[in-house]
Amino acid sequence: MPSPFWIGTRVLVGGGCGFLGTYLVPELLARGATVRVVDNLQHADRPSLDAVADRIDFIKADLREASVCREVAAGQDLVINLAAMAYGVGYSTAHHGQMLTQNLLSGLPILEAAREHGVSRFVLLSSSCVYSDDAVTPTPELDAFEGSPEQANAGYGWAKRILELAARYYASEHGMRVTIFRPFNLYGANYRWASDDTAHVIPSLVRRIVRGDDPVVVWGSGAQVRDFLHGRDAARLMAAVIERYSEPEPVNLGLGEGITVRELVELICGAAKARPRIEYDTTKPEGKPRKAAASTRLRQIVGADQARSEVSLREGIREMVEVELRAHAAGR
Repeated sequence: MPSPFWIGTRVLVGGGCGFLGTYLVPELLARGATVRVVDNLQHADRPSLDAVADRIDFIKADLREASVCREVAAGQDLVINLAAMAYGVGYSTAHHGQMLTQNLLSGLPILEAAREHGVSRFVLLSSSCVYSDDAVTPTPELDAFEGSPEQANAGYGWAKRILELAARYYASEHGMRVTIFRPFNLYGANYRWASDDTAHVIPSLVRRIVRGDDPVVVWGSGAQVRDFLHGRDAARLMAAVIERYSEPEPVNLGLGEGITVRELVELICGAAKARPRIEYDTTKPEGKPRKAAASTRLRQIVGADQARSEVSLREGIREMVEVELRAHAAGR
């Protein structure tokens, strides 16, 4: 439904063809925004936005290049930067340096370009990986530099910490109104399935179970708890927060609805009607034992009626399984 805040607002969405962008861009259009999407398509597909292609200004370009950022930020009212290198724990654990440098390069040039062009609002997608492994759970919006970031994703976590710091400095020094989101575990059928080495936990499990792996090897004990939020819910909540809140104090994007990985595996197996042997490899990193958001600030901003899941985990898993079953049947 169109919203007075968004009607006519010129919004640049960096990395908008990626997973979250495929939910956020249609949400912004539905609310009345004029949307420009910039993506280098290195980790995304142009067809991911085919349903709204005639309603967006799409530019294939790389936001790691300062000249590109200066060009695409001109004339925009609001910049939402989703551009990032974000992989599963298996890849991230082995590539901390790459995750640090590439994510800084994806975030700093567009922030500076927004400042140069006097863009009044900037939205940064940070991460729950900024929190330390010993942070209290459910985790409130703690100081990003309290302890070390989550060790399994340390390079990524440090990059997001530094980007948050830069955004805060720009807010205080240049009067830029900033909103920072710290998403927990987002998922949904729009995920661009990659290799098993780079995929996140739900898509990785869905793909291996649907294609008939037996056994299915799961990293860690299976007792680790994660807080999952569907991409449609994430997009809806982000748009609602942006309308109401433009302070550099971060907002957790999660609802504290934790589930163990073992329970998650059972849910996926049930949706796929599969019964493979499940082996839990405790020699592999599993990340923080319990990771869930405290959503007090989110609820204060958008209200308890909006701060809830409209897509249940069971429904979201069923969607993902159906998409992967069709892809598997087609030989993809």
